[in-house]
Amino acid sequence: MEYKKIKIPLKIFIFLSLIFNFYQCKNVLSSTEPIIKVLIKKDNYVRIRSDNSFPIRLSAKDFSRRKVQGITIRKKDKKNTIFFDSNKEKIYNIGNKTKLILRTSDKRGIWVGGKRYQGLVKVYFSNDGIFIINELGIEKYLNSVVGGEMPYKWPMEALRAQAIASRTYAIKKMNNSLYDIDSTQNDQVYNGLESNTYETSRAVKSTRSLVLVHNDKLINAVFHSSSGGITENSHDVWENKLPYLKSVRDFDQNNPKLRWERGYTENKLEDLFPTIGGIKKIDILNISQTGRIKQMKISGKYDSKEISGKEFRSKLKLKSTLFRFKYLYNIDNEINDNIQSNISSGDYILFSGLGAGHGVGMSQWGAKYMAERGFKANQILKHFYSGVQIKPFKKYYK
Repeated sequence: MEYKKIKIPLKIFIFLSLIFNFYQCKNVLSSTEPIIKVLIKKDNYVRIRSDNSFPIRLSAKDFSRRKVQGITIRKKDKKNTIFFDSNKEKIYNIGNKTKLILRTSDKRGIWVGGKRYQGLVKVYFSNDGIFIINELGIEKYLNSVVGGEMPYKWPMEALRAQAIASRTYAIKKMNNSLYDIDSTQNDQVYNGLESNTYETSRAVKSTRSLVLVHNDKLINAVFHSSSGGITENSHDVWENKLPYLKSVRDFDQNNPKLRWERGYTENKLEDLFPTIGGIKKIDILNISQTGRIKQMKISGKYDSKEISGKEFRSKLKLKSTLFRFKYLYNIDNEINDNIQSNISSGDYILFSGLGAGHGVGMSQWGAKYMAERGFKANQILKHFYSGVQIKPFKKYYK
């Protein structure tokens, strides 16, 4: 048998090669993109529905490949029940071991409560409540996170820095059992499709797969709103002393919320600390090099106790641990508008502070300032995270 040589014009050969390489590259990217599991809701009542006429496909042990417009899920008296919009009179009992998987081809996503989500929505049941997990590719997840953590109108280099930091933080948290990461400020803010914009998508796409590493390992890329002029060492807030989380100068002076005040009445402090009888006296026992309170002693009518600045901040909902205080007596109702409390006349303690957040890692307002003055995302990140490199993600970094 003879084989005839087929001559393909050079232009056509190049075109076919480009098409082949494009799809090969696309398949590689989609197969290697990490999938993240995000806890978007934990409650005893959940409402899930389609955006419009597009149905949601439901997969479960007892509802295989069922198409629904909406579903209501409740947990009451340790019993799980669901019913569908198509027949609200028919109520199904669900065991804790049942898992519901919902998906849609609608680009507008699936409504869970008041927000829309791409990817898979999975429902798990336990004695603690109903867990709603959104499972999707890390890059789609980041489109929302960047918009949830920074105003989309901020400079692009600040958004790009946020994208790289958030990607690193998220991947570092992965490989947990039920879910990898929370959708609130406990981890990083994720609002599903509600925070997606052209600007955030551009920031994520232009930094695709880039992460922060130190000694070929992913860093714990924590960040905060503003530090009040200087960031904090990791070991002054948490137990671990990490070489890339060192105190550095911040540039958040243009932050309109840099300074804050919060007042508490004597009665409110008694409600917060009933076992010691409120707070009559505060002694600062230990502060960090940046001036943040690490340890303090509070004394009330009955007793006294030592408490960390971090715990005290959480208890009183203060914006940071970089604060001081003063006692004010016999105050009338003419209260400064900046004091974030419903204070009536009487004695109270006024707390005044700087910054917002734990103060470790990248300051978002500092990143904005640097970006406005021409600094690139890599320069911003290397300022706030000491000795790091920015590289495409590889599994062995974990």
